[in-house]
Amino acid sequence: MYYIIGDIHGDLSKLQNLLQKVLKNFDSERDTMLFLGDYIDRGNFGFETIAFLINLSEKINTVFLLGNHEDMFYDYIQGENRELFLYNGGEKTVRSYKRNTGSETPPESHRKFYRELKLIHEADDFVAAHAGLNPDLNICDQQKDDVIWIREKFYNSPRCWSKTVIFGHTPVSHFRGEPGIYFDSSRNIIGIDNGIIYGRPLACLRWPDKKVYYSGA
Repeated sequence: MYYIIGDIHGDLSKLQNLLQKVLKNFDSERDTMLFLGDYIDRGNFGFETIAFLINLSEKINTVFLLGNHEDMFYDYIQGENRELFLYNGGEKTVRSYKRNTGSETPPESHRKFYRELKLIHEADDFVAAHAGLNPDLNICDQQKDDVIWIREKFYNSPRCWSKTVIFGHTPVSHFRGEPGIYFDSSRNIIGIDNGIIYGRPLACLRWPDKKVYYSGA
C-alpha cells in the first residue's frame, strides 16, 4: 500500500501526530510512504521537518516529490529569485536554518534531499504530482513548472485521466468550498491538501483502499 501525505509547510508537530496514527498500520516491508512536496515555508520548523524526513527515509520506504516551495528555496540558496522565495513564506525557513545551523545555507545532507526530489511518481494505477498535471500533455511529457505550480488549468479541466491523479498544492477549500479530501471520479483526480497553512489538520490518503487519516488539530 501507499500512504500519501499532503503539504506539510514546516508544521512538524502535525506531521508527527499524523505519523503516530499512520505507522500503526504501516507495513515496513511492503508499504511505501509518499510525500507530495511543500515540506517547508510558512511554518516555523522547515529545518526540523527536513531533518525528520531524512531520518524517516532511513527507516521505511519513502518517496519524496518536489513542491514549488522546495524549488524556490533551492533557487534562493543559489542566489536566484530570492524575493520570490521570501514573498511566499520563505523567511520562516531561513530563520529555521539560521537557528539550527547558524547559516541560511542548508547542510549537505539537506541539499542532497532537495536535489533528489522527484517530479512525478507513477504506479500501476495512479500518478502523484505536487500540483497536478497539464491536461494538454501526456503523463510522460509533463514539465516541471506544470507539476509544481499548476492550479485551475488542471483541476477545472474536464479531462478524465486513465490513472488516478493524486495531488496537493491547492487547498481543497479553494475549489470545493470546504476542506477535506477531494474525490472526483468523473475526472479520476484526488486532492489531498487539507489546508494546513490555515490551521487545519494534515491529511494522508491510503492507496488503493482510499482510507483517510488526519492529524490532530
